[in-house]
Amino acid sequence: MENQKNLFLAIVISMAIIFGFQLLVPQPEKAPISEEQTFEENSVELSIQNTDTQIVVNRDEVISSSGRVVFDNGKIKGSINLEGGFIDDLVLEEFRETLDPTSDLIEFLNPLGSQDAYYLDTGWVSSDSTLELPNNKSIWKTDKTSMGVDDPVKLFWTNSQGITFEKIISLDENYLFNVDQRVINNSDRSFDLFPFGLSKRQGIPEMQNFFILHEGPISITDGVLEEYDYDDLKENKKIKHTSIGGWIGITDKYWQTAIIPNQNEPIHQTYSYSFAENVDNFQTDIVGEKIAVSNGASISHNFKLFAGPKIVSVIDTYMEEYGIQEFDRSVDFGWFYFLTKPIFNVLQFVFGYVGNFGWSIIAFTILMRICFFPLAQQSFKSMAKMKKLGPEMQRLKEQYGDDRAGMQKEMMALYKREKANPIAGCLPILLQIPVFFALYKVLFVTIEMRHAPFIGWIHDLSAPDPLGLLTAFGFFDWNVPGILQLFNIGIWPILMGISMFLQQKLNPAPVDKMQAKIFMFLPIVFTFVLGGFAAGLVIYWTTNNVLSMAQQYVIQRKIIKS
Repeated sequence: MENQKNLFLAIVISMAIIFGFQLLVPQPEKAPISEEQTFEENSVELSIQNTDTQIVVNRDEVISSSGRVVFDNGKIKGSINLEGGFIDDLVLEEFRETLDPTSDLIEFLNPLGSQDAYYLDTGWVSSDSTLELPNNKSIWKTDKTSMGVDDPVKLFWTNSQGITFEKIISLDENYLFNVDQRVINNSDRSFDLFPFGLSKRQGIPEMQNFFILHEGPISITDGVLEEYDYDDLKENKKIKHTSIGGWIGITDKYWQTAIIPNQNEPIHQTYSYSFAENVDNFQTDIVGEKIAVSNGASISHNFKLFAGPKIVSVIDTYMEEYGIQEFDRSVDFGWFYFLTKPIFNVLQFVFGYVGNFGWSIIAFTILMRICFFPLAQQSFKSMAKMKKLGPEMQRLKEQYGDDRAGMQKEMMALYKREKANPIAGCLPILLQIPVFFALYKVLFVTIEMRHAPFIGWIHDLSAPDPLGLLTAFGFFDWNVPGILQLFNIGIWPILMGISMFLQQKLNPAPVDKMQAKIFMFLPIVFTFVLGGFAAGLVIYWTTNNVLSMAQQYVIQRKIIKS
C-alpha cells in the first residue's frame, strides 16, 4: 500500500513540477533603466524613421520592388534591401512548415510593407540634428549583387555633406552575419556618432503560449538573462538596460534574431513598443558608446547579427568562438538548465552513433537505470519483502480491526523484524522527477527534436503519438475535435498504461480493498494524462517501466527462493 502511495505521489509531484515550477519559483527582478537616463552627456534616442507603417503587399512583390544583394549559403537564403540597407528577406532552407516534404520553407525575415515585417539593421545615430545620416529611405550602392560564404559585399552611401557611410557585410556557413560599419569624414566638420544594431518585428507572431517557454524579447545583460513578454513591452513602452557586452534580440520557440556587439564594449540595450497604422511594432536594439569623428578621419565599428534556428551545437560554437556571454541561453532550457542541457548533450552524443533520437531516448533511459541501479536494487528488495509480508499484514488488519494504534505498532515491529522499509520505493522515483521534467523540456524546446522521427508511425518525437484511438489508430482519416482529443489516446500511451499496470502487479497490494480499487485505475488515468504529451516522453516512461519490471521481477524471484 505504501509503495502504491509513493508511486502515485511521485507522479503527481512530477506533473506539478512540469506545469507549476516557473509559477512557484520567483522570477528575478528586472531592473529597467529609467527613462531619464542619458547616453553619456547626450540624450540620444534610437529611432528608425517611418518604419511604423504597414502596407500589406505580397512578400515577393515587395522584394522585387527594390534593388537587392542576394545571398545563399545552403542553410539560409535571402537578400539585403538596398533601400535602407536592411537584412529583411531570409528563408530557412533546412526547415519546413510541416512534416510534409512539399510544404513551404520557413520564411523567417520579411520586408517592410509585407505581412509580419521582421528585419535586422545597423547604422549610426547622433545628437547633432544637422548631421545627415542614412535612414530607411536611403538608397545604398554596392560593389556586387550577390554574396556567399566568406565573400563579403560592400554597401556605401554618401550624404550631401561629403560623409561616406559603408557596411561591409559577410555571411558564414551557418546563420551569422558580420557587419563592419565605417564612416569616412571628408567634410570640413567634426561630429560624434553612436553605433546601433536592431531587430524589429511588426505584429505578434503565432506562439505556443505555454508558460514554461519564453517567446519574445530576450537579452543577456551583464551576464544575466533578461526575458520580456510582448505584453510587457505593450505595458511599459520602453525598457532600458546598460551592459558590458552581452546581446539582445527576439526569440521564438525554435528561431531567433540577435544583435551581438563586441563583448568588452559598454552598450545600452533598449526594448521598445509602438502602435501605428493599426500594427504593433516591437524593437530590441543596442546603442554603443560615443565615437568622435574628426575632420578628415575615418572610424569603424562591428556588430554580429544572428538570424536562424537555435541549433544547440551551432549556438555553442558561436559562444566559444566569439566569447558571446551566455549565448546558449537562447535555447530555453529553463531553471533546470544545469540538468536539462547535460541531458540534451547525452541524447545528442548517442544520436551521433545511432542516428535516431528515439533510440537515443531509449539508450538514455537504460543509462539512467544503470545510474540508479544500486538505489533501485535496495528499493526493489524492500518492496519484494513487503509483498512477501502481504498475508501477515492482512492477518494483523483482521486481528486488530479498528484498533489502528495497535495494528500500527505490530506492523512497525514486523517491518523491523523482517528488515523491510515501506517507503523505500519512494526515493528512486523522486530522483527521477527532475530527469523527467528536464527530458520534457528538451523534447519541447530544442529544434533538434522538431520533426525528429523514431520508427513506424512516430514521425515527430516532440509531438503526441499521431495514431489515436478515435481514428482507429489511423484507419479513419478525420480531424478529431479539440474537446475529444483527451480520448484520442495513441498506441505508445496505451503501451505505457499497460506497462504501468503490469508494474503495479509486481508491487505489494494495498491492504485496504478500497485503496486497491483506486490504485487499479491509476494506469488508466495516467494513460489519458500522458496521451497529450510528446511521444518521446511517453517512450521514455514506457521503457523505464519495462526495465523496472525486469529488474524487480529478478529481485523478487531471488528473495522468494531465499
